[in-house]
Parts: sequence; structure tokens; C-alpha cells
Amino acid sequence: MEKTWAIRRMTEEDVADVAALEKENFSRPWSYDAFLNTLSDENYIVIISKDTDALLGYCVLLCTGEEADITNVCTAPVARGKGVATEMLTVLMEEGESRGVEEFFLEVRESNTPARGLYTKLGFEVIGLRKNYYEEPREHAVLMKKTLR
Repeated sequence: MEKTWAIRRMTEEDVADVAALEKENFSRPWSYDAFLNTLSDENYIVIISKDTDALLGYCVLLCTGEEADITNVCTAPVARGKGVATEMLTVLMEEGESRGVEEFFLEVRESNTPARGLYTKLGFEVIGLRKNYYEEPREHAVLMKKTLR
């Protein structure tokens, strides 16, 4: 797939599409209002990937000083394996780093081999397991961390 997308910050006009993609892909999705509220909270950074026709993905970073949690990562099925998530996460972490973030954390379903491979490729290391973290279906979460310094 030739790169046809752009990466940018989410705006209010994007919230409905982001919330819809979240609902399509997760059993316990964030609501429209939850995404809307990130726009007025300076601790959040929301990056989206969009081509001329559709939202291809988004990711959310919650910054708390020198640490940040990547709380949401989602790529539309049509865009998976094309480099969209890699680019979004790279931009997201660059923005976090510009705010002074030195450590990034995330949880990922134990069975989500493609995502775990992506995070490892981006420099994340497994640091623990959160038992029965996810519901619908119940599953362990692998806790991962990337340190910049």
C-alpha cells in the first residue's frame, strides 16, 4: 500500500469517527464524550491517521510528568500491516518526548501477537503481567515499557 495518509492531532470534527472506530474494535470502548474530553485536557495527546476518505486509526497518550501511558491504539482493518500504527505511535511518542516524557507504558492483550510485535519493534520491553485485566473476553494484559533515557 502506497502511503496515502496523513498523521495529525485529533480535532473536534474527528471525534465521532474516532468514537465509531473505537466501538467497532473494542468490547469496552471509550465513549464519544470521553474522546471529546481529551481535547480540553492538556494531559492528553490524541493522534489520528486519515486518508482522503476515511479515518485509518488513532492513538491516545496520557502524560503525567516524566511518565506517560499509551491508553488507546486502534487501526482500521483496511490499514493494518501497512505502517499506519508505527507512524502514529512514533509521532505520539515524539510529542510526548517534547513535553518531557522519559518513560512510556502500555498494556496489551496477551493474545494480541501483532500488537506485541509492533511494540517490541518500537523499543518496548515486557515488564509484567496484569492478571485478568481485560474483560469481554477476560484475559491477561502484558505490561510494556519504553525508556528514552
